[in-house]
Amino acid sequence: MPRFALALLPALLVVGSALPAQESSDELFLKARKLSSERHRDEARALCRRALQRSPDYHDIRIFMARTYAWDGHYDEARTELRYVLERNPENLDAREALLDVESWSDHPQKGLEICEEGLRILPGQPKLLYRRARFQRNLGQYESALKSSAQALQADPDFHQARLLRDDLIELNQRSKIALDYTYEHFDKTFDAPWHLTALSLGHRFDFGSVTARVSQGWRYGETGTQYEVDAYPKWKPGTYFYLNAGGSSAPIFPKYRCGAEIYHNFPAGIEGSLGFRRLSFDASNVTIYTGSIGKYYRDYLFTLRTYLTPSAIGSSLSGSLAARRYFSDPDTYLTLTLGTGVSPDQSSPSAEILRLKSRKASLGGQTRMGRSWVTSASVGFEDQEIAAGTTRGHFTATLGLEYRF
Repeated sequence: MPRFALALLPALLVVGSALPAQESSDELFLKARKLSSERHRDEARALCRRALQRSPDYHDIRIFMARTYAWDGHYDEARTELRYVLERNPENLDAREALLDVESWSDHPQKGLEICEEGLRILPGQPKLLYRRARFQRNLGQYESALKSSAQALQADPDFHQARLLRDDLIELNQRSKIALDYTYEHFDKTFDAPWHLTALSLGHRFDFGSVTARVSQGWRYGETGTQYEVDAYPKWKPGTYFYLNAGGSSAPIFPKYRCGAEIYHNFPAGIEGSLGFRRLSFDASNVTIYTGSIGKYYRDYLFTLRTYLTPSAIGSSLSGSLAARRYFSDPDTYLTLTLGTGVSPDQSSPSAEILRLKSRKASLGGQTRMGRSWVTSASVGFEDQEIAAGTTRGHFTATLGLEYRF
């Protein structure tokens, strides 16, 4: 070695020892995960990119970075990173599950279903992919296919607890028919000496195009008994859009001679549902047309719904409405609902021409719960303060009990 090199060697050793050691991809990955857990995701992704410059096929780092994108709602960026992994390693289950999460969180169930099918062609019988396919099929309303997929997932992995829970829920969703019995008691503290009673028996079935329910109601009011016949339908139009249709009639004076209604519902982004429609009620002495609309918002386990009714009249239109807050619990059939409002709803079982004209303020609390796989029970109580004359009001108390069997 030349003398000048020997002379420089101690200096080079000192400088080299002063330089920081280059961090490995694993060390950068660990730091990125810690930063992400502290919600510093931009900094975490910067470390991931540094690590990937050194190790571009370190797939765990790329999958983790994609998930941080998805957590922040940057779904296109997440898809790009995950597709990079799957193009190089189609059997990477972690990458495919992360991509399925992206499609689920961005509300693209059809795309998610296609990714499941793609994965099952590569990994036939994979229980996690069968379970994910069942979830997407359920979200798309393909209940029979979803039930089959969840059963296949359990067959592949009998200890797959989530698949078992999903299968049980889908068994209930595949119960297409139901029979229900409801009883309503109404008491007024003025005007009417005797309480009102209403019993309703209904039979419903869910067809591929939507559900249809036929109902017979037997009422006792004003000392008279009468029967009303009705049909409700909820036909689907296209994904996210459906109708409510109602028609009914009665020869008894305690019910409208005929009633009908129609409303269109549409699901908008961000868990919002809106509707517009009308109700038409015909009595012996008058006809009433009521226009209605609603807007609902899902937030976590809650559904908030604002509904309004507009009734045109020759002496001036009247406006009424209600605000309902519903809290869901273990399943969609178990909930509590609190409703506050003004005016009488034309959707109640037996509205009268007199009561529809009254000004009122009301509140009600109702709930519903499952009993086993086939039985559903419901109950509600409500109170309404009705203005029957200038400066004079009466109290109207309502209680309802219901029992439903699904098969």
